Amino acid sequence: MSTTGVPPGSPRSAHQAERELGPLPGFLRPFVDRVARIRATVHTKLLAAFLTIAVLLLAMGVLSVVVLDRVNSQVDRLTALNEQTDLAREMIYKVTAQMHYRAMSLLQTDDPEWPQKITSAKADFATYLGEIRAYPEPDRTAFFAGLDATNTLFDASSAEVTALFDAGKITQALNLHLSQEHLISHKLEASLNGLIDDSEHRVQAETAAFKSDRRFLTFAVASFSAVSIFGALLLGAVLSWSLIRPVRKVDQALAAIAGGNFGTRVEVPNRDEFGNLTTNLNRTSAQLATVYSDLESLNANLQETVDAKVSELERASRLKRYLSPGLADSIIAGEQDIHLGSSRKFLTIFFSDVRGFTAAAERMEPEELVAELNDYLTEMTEIVFKHGGTLDKYVGDAVMVFFGDPVHQHDHAERAVRMAFEMRERMTELRETWLRKYHDAFEIGIGIATGWVTVGDIGSAARSDYTVLGNEVNLASRLADRADPGQILVTERTMKSVDELARGVVIDEVSLKGISRPITVYELSTLGG
Repeated sequence: MSTTGVPPGSPRSAHQAERELGPLPGFLRPFVDRVARIRATVHTKLLAAFLTIAVLLLAMGVLSVVVLDRVNSQVDRLTALNEQTDLAREMIYKVTAQMHYRAMSLLQTDDPEWPQKITSAKADFATYLGEIRAYPEPDRTAFFAGLDATNTLFDASSAEVTALFDAGKITQALNLHLSQEHLISHKLEASLNGLIDDSEHRVQAETAAFKSDRRFLTFAVASFSAVSIFGALLLGAVLSWSLIRPVRKVDQALAAIAGGNFGTRVEVPNRDEFGNLTTNLNRTSAQLATVYSDLESLNANLQETVDAKVSELERASRLKRYLSPGLADSIIAGEQDIHLGSSRKFLTIFFSDVRGFTAAAERMEPEELVAELNDYLTEMTEIVFKHGGTLDKYVGDAVMVFFGDPVHQHDHAERAVRMAFEMRERMTELRETWLRKYHDAFEIGIGIATGWVTVGDIGSAARSDYTVLGNEVNLASRLADRADPGQILVTERTMKSVDELARGVVIDEVSLKGISRPITVYELSTLGG
C-alpha cells in the first residue's frame, strides 16, 4: 500500500522529493550545499553556528553596556548637579528663615517659638550641608572649605546673639545681629548663589554633551545591531535549510511506511547523523513485520495482566474489610506476608453483644435506633483496628473479632483483653451523649475465648468470607450472651494468658448451650499494665 501513488518497494526520484520539499531560495543554494557537504556532525555544525551568533550577541551586548554606562554616567552627573542646585536653594531659604526668625524673636521677646525655629532652621541647614557635600566636584573642594568657614563664623555669631538674648540684653543682641550675624548670612547666601550659577552652567554644558553623544551612540548601536541581525539570520537560514531538507525526506518516508509501503528508501547527501538516520530507517522498514507480530503477542498477554490486577484489587478490598487501613496497606505493599488459605491455628476470639437491644428497639424510633447502632459500631471498629484485631463480622448488634491472624501476634490474648477494657470505657463515655441525643443508651456484654480454631477463606465461588470456626468461637459467643452489661467474661485459657495483665475472679464452672464440657468462667475486673 502506498500513500503517494508510488508502488510498494519503489523508491521515489531525487527530483520528485525535491519538488515535494518546496522551493529553496536561489541565492542561498550555494551556501546550503557547501554547509551540507561539510564533514562534521550536526552537533558540531549547530555548535559553530550558535557560537558565531553568541559572539555577535556578546559584541552587541558589550557595545550596549558601554553605551549605557556612558549614558548613566552623564545622567548621574546631571542628577547630582540638579540635586546640588536644589539643596543650595533650600540652604539659602534656611539662612533667610533664620534671619527672619531672629528679627521676630528680638521684636517679640516674650514668645519662645522664634528661638526654637532658629534652632530648627540651623539643624536643617547643617543636614543639607552634609548632603550637598555628598556630590562634590573635584574642583569644588576649596568652595566647600570656604563655605564651612563662613558657616562656622555664622554659627559663632548666632551663638553670641542668642547668649545676649537669653541674658535679657535685647539692645546689645539687636546691635550684634545687625553688625555681624546679618552680614555673615549675606555672605553665605552669596556663596550658595554662586554654587547655583556654576551648577546651572555645568548642567547646560553636560546636556549639550549628552545630546551629542546620544546621536553618535544611537547610530553606532543601530548600525551594529543591523549587521548582527542580518548575519545571524543569514547563518540561521543556511544552517536550517541544510538540516531541514534531509529531515523532510525522512518525514515523508516515515509517512509512506506508516501507510504500509515498507519498500520505501531514503537517500540524503549529508555526511553526518542524517546518513546514519536513513540507514536505520531503511532497516526499520524491514523489521516492522516482526514488530507487528510482537504486538499481537503483547495483546494476548494483556488480558492476563488485567486479570492479575483485578485480583489484586479484590484482595485489597477484602483485606480492608477485616483489618485496619494501615495494616491492610502494609500487606498490599508486600511489607508483610500473609496466607489466607484455611488452616488450624491457636487464636483468641472476641464477641461483644448489646444488652437489651430488643427492648431498646421497641422504645426507639427506627431512625434513631439505626443511627445509634451505626455510632456504636463505628466507635467499636476504630478500637478493634487500634489493637490490631481482625474484624470478622457484625451479627446484628454483635461484633465478632479474632486476634493472631492473618498477621501473627504472640500476644493475641492480651490485645483482646486490652481492647475489651477500652470498649467498656468508651461505652461509659458515650452513655451521656447517647442519652441526650437518642434518649436511650446501649450497654454491652463481652466474651473472650482462646484456643484452637479453623481459620481461612470460607464460602462459595460467588461469595466467601475470611472467618474462624470451632468450639472456641461458640464459647466466646455464649460468654458474650451470658455477660451482664459492662461485664467481661473469659475462659481459663485466656485468663492464664493475661494473668499478669488483668485481675479476674472465678464466677462459676458452668455448662453453656452448645458446649459439651463444663467451663470455668472468669470475670475480668481491672486492667493492671
